[in-house]
Amino acid sequence: MPLRATLAVAFLAVVAAAPASAQRIDYVQRAQDLETLSRAFGELHLIRRMCEPRRESEVWRNRMRQLVELEQPQPALRDRMVAAFNAGFRGAEERFAYCDEDARDFAAASAAEADAVVNRLM
Repeated sequence: MPLRATLAVAFLAVVAAAPASAQRIDYVQRAQDLETLSRAFGELHLIRRMCEPRRESEVWRNRMRQLVELEQPQPALRDRMVAAFNAGFRGAEERFAYCDEDARDFAAASAAEADAVVNRLM
């Protein structure tokens, strides 16, 4: 299964399991994981949009919106998640001016990190 499809399936599984897992996972760790996932979504939003603009123009921003809607975090955590997404986007923007192999490798590493976070959240 392609990495993108795997990440999407894992993401949806986390979103569906969030209320039950919230009781089992320490809130602080969960909040850190959600911020890490948000940062990765921001990085992926910039790079995937730059590398595949027709297919992925708003995919990762929409996933971030969906994550926030389904998680319904406290306002302070929501603000940190949004800030992490924006920081991920800006960091990737500063690092990559155009889509090349380095940008694709970075996106793959971000997706792998996000996948690991999703697995922890499950």
